[in-house]
Order: sequence, then C-alpha cells, then structure tokens
Amino acid sequence: MSAPSINGDHENGRHGNRIEAAVSNAQSPSPSAAGDLPGQSGQPRATAHIWHQLRRWRAIDITVASVIAVASGIVFRLVDLIVIVPYAALEGVLPGLAGLLSGFWYFAGVLTMLIVRKPGAALYAETVAACLELVLGNQWGAGGSLVAGIAQGLLTEIAFLMLAYRHWNAWAAALAGAFAAIGGLGYSFVTTYAGINVTGVFAITNILSNVVSGAVVSGALMWLLYRGVARAGALSRFESGRELTPVADVD
Repeated sequence: MSAPSINGDHENGRHGNRIEAAVSNAQSPSPSAAGDLPGQSGQPRATAHIWHQLRRWRAIDITVASVIAVASGIVFRLVDLIVIVPYAALEGVLPGLAGLLSGFWYFAGVLTMLIVRKPGAALYAETVAACLELVLGNQWGAGGSLVAGIAQGLLTEIAFLMLAYRHWNAWAAALAGAFAAIGGLGYSFVTTYAGINVTGVFAITNILSNVVSGAVVSGALMWLLYRGVARAGALSRFESGRELTPVADVD
C-alpha cells in the first residue's frame, strides 16, 4: 500500500474516532448538566453529602451536642417554673396567645444543628434535653417532655434535610424553628387539645403564635446566639466557627 493511501486511512480513522467521541458526549450529559436535572445526579450527590456528614461524627461533635442539650434541658426546666404567670396573662388577653412563649422549649435542636452541623444532631439534642427536663421534674409529664421533645427534634431534622444540610443562615434557622413548633403542636393537638375545633379562634391563634415563636425565638435568636459564640472564637473546631473566624484546622 502506498504512503498516501496509508496516511489517508489514518486520517479517516482519526476522523471517525472524533465523530464517535462527539456522539458519545452528546448522548451522555456532563456531570454539571446532569446535576441540574431534578431527580438525577443532583439528588444522589445531595444524598452522598448527607451520608458523608452522618458518618463523620467526631468525639467533639458528640461532646458539644451533649453540652448544648444539657444546658437546654436546664433552661426548659427553668421555663417550666417561671412561665405560669406570663402564660396566664397572655391567655387572658386572647386564648391561644400563650403560644408565643413556646419557642423557649423548641430551641435545643436548632442551636445544636447550627453549631455541630451533622444529621441527627437536632434529634439527639432535643431528646437528651427533654429527658433531663423530665428527670428534673415538670408539670407536663413524660409525654409533654420526652415525646414532645422527640417530635420537635424530628421536625427540626426534616427542615434541615429539606435544605440538604447545606444552608445555615437566619432563614434556615427560622424555618427549622417553625418546624420544631409544628412538632410540638402535633403532640399537643393529639393529646391536650384532642377533639378541639381546629378552625376555631383558640386553635388558629395557638398555631400561629407557636409558629411565630418557633421561627423567632428558636430560629432567628438562636442563629444570632450561634454567631455571637462563633465570633468569640469558641467554635474553632467546627466548620460553623471557621466560617466566621477563619483559623488553621486543628483536627
């Protein structure tokens, strides 16, 4: 075979390979494009991120989550003791308005999640805090403490799960606080308020005041508290702290 013929066949082969590669690329979307398609690569990547975070619980994560939970449980018990008078006053103004105080029982999961940023942190903190509140004694009993606390923790987790555990701003905290309130309300409306007219003035006022209190007290205020603690340099071992006060990684 002559040299021109060989060169021509070689060029044709390379041209054919380029065409096949182009067709293959056209049929297989790039990772960035696939990630933008709902239900395709974006969702597996989000799931992988959550699973990765779940497996990376460190000893310090457990320690700090436990400290926050214990402190929260003590605050819950103090609120149990001092809430009676303001609760009655608000109910005297408008039945159901006392729900504005409920945010002081919903914050443990939100604050812990903002700092630790690990799936399960909210449920863990709320459960431990509720157990301590119950042990210290309260007027709500096991259901009003432990069961309600678990419900609040679960709903807080759902809020952050909806955000793929990637967003930690004031709006995310407010959403989580509102969801915690929904968890507490869910328990109340199948126990204490079972059979009540859910479209009545009391129920609507109670729901709205609880959700507002959850979003503001348990959400926005806890976000401000977290930022204050982080800016003081107390969270240098956490991503949540390094975002506000960059330091060398000491892990």
